[in-house]
Amino acid sequence: MDTNEQLYVDLMMDRMPEDLETKYLISQGYLTENMQHTEKAIQFINSFLDEKKEIVCQAFKELGPDARKSEVMKKAGIVQMGVLVDVANRLVKEGRLKKENGKVYVLD
Repeated sequence: MDTNEQLYVDLMMDRMPEDLETKYLISQGYLTENMQHTEKAIQFINSFLDEKKEIVCQAFKELGPDARKSEVMKKAGIVQMGVLVDVANRLVKEGRLKKENGKVYVLD
């Protein structure tokens, strides 16, 4: 998993205040002391997901609606299923993908 995907996953996890990773994210300006995302974190999250949209859409297009999610992840260079789900949900909201009966269809 690349460092950006790892940071995204770290930011999406529920954390305990005493965790070393929580303290690191706070020190780097991604979380507040109350463990809320900062503007820096929100910008990173949006940028990361936007950066993955084209490759995920292309992977779904090439592999088709019957493809296993693991195949789509491999083609898109994504390790964590949650990342694929979050990118796909963003593409659904934008009207570029459609989810139906457990399958994903490319609309554009």
